Amino acid sequence: MINVRKYIVLFFSLLLIVSLCACAESANIPQNTPQGTQEPTSSPITEQLPGAPVLYQVSPDRTTLMNCYVIKTKNNKFIVIDGGGVATSDNNSGYLYGYLQELTGQQVPEIEAWFLSHLHDDHVTEFTLIGKDLEKDIKINNVYINVPSEAFMKKSEGGRFAYIRDDVKQSYDRFFGIGAFDAINGKNVFTKDVFDIDGIKVEILCTVSDKEGESNINDTSLIFRLTIEGQTVLFLGDAAVSEGSRLLSLAAKTLKSDIVQMAHHGQGGVAQRVYAKIEPKMCLWPSPDWVFNNKNGNLQTLTVRQWMVDLDVEYHFITGRYGTQSMEFPVNFDKLTKEDITPA
Repeated sequence: MINVRKYIVLFFSLLLIVSLCACAESANIPQNTPQGTQEPTSSPITEQLPGAPVLYQVSPDRTTLMNCYVIKTKNNKFIVIDGGGVATSDNNSGYLYGYLQELTGQQVPEIEAWFLSHLHDDHVTEFTLIGKDLEKDIKINNVYINVPSEAFMKKSEGGRFAYIRDDVKQSYDRFFGIGAFDAINGKNVFTKDVFDIDGIKVEILCTVSDKEGESNINDTSLIFRLTIEGQTVLFLGDAAVSEGSRLLSLAAKTLKSDIVQMAHHGQGGVAQRVYAKIEPKMCLWPSPDWVFNNKNGNLQTLTVRQWMVDLDVEYHFITGRYGTQSMEFPVNFDKLTKEDITPA
């Protein structure tokens, strides 16, 4: 005897399976793919997940006095701070363009943001070398500056660095059009400005004073802080004692930062009380070996090193010891090597 109920159940089961397959086909969802997911539209090799941000403290050798940082954001955008550049012991002048090609993986490097701290050759020469050389093809989307006037540069430090303002102006106009530098009067970021670069928060903490009362170019440094994956990196440029005091008057209560770039290459920069307010876990030393170890005997580096020992700072990146170094964010300090910088 035929079991009618059994065949009815079988018939409706088959009907349900056919219906589900048709729905999957019409929705373009693979039958073995969980609902709500899609097969990748391109190969995983070419469509990579965003990586961790990386900061590079750059130096072509261990003997050059210069300031250069490059930051790769989580979506592979690039930020340059200063760039450095003067003749080096290994004749590396002009090294940065090739390094940016290598780092970005682009024949024509694209830089999302370039910060220039102040108008000294060991900070901005590489920027001007690229800007004035039309054979060096590069795309720079933003240059952030706040520099003093032509009159200030002609009177400060005997006027010997006045040419750098002209070089920066020429380079800026190359990237943004003739007259662009004069249109902003050399200033497009200001104290208390806050903005975002691909998830990196930028805070402008201190710029040239309105009355340009600084006695030297170092004290016109653009001081700013980046927040990367919840950790803060403070860049002091070449700020000296006077600008350090002004910085405290503007931001003493909020100055604490995880990482600090040592002012003026770690010697003759801001006073000890500024670092005490910063309370860094890590110091970045753009300091060649002869500066870091005070080989000339007339620098303050050993004193500043002792300040950091007294503040119990155990982590240090030092160009004079290691040349270029890099770190990923968020930084796992427990995995970093502790550096003994106690003066001998």
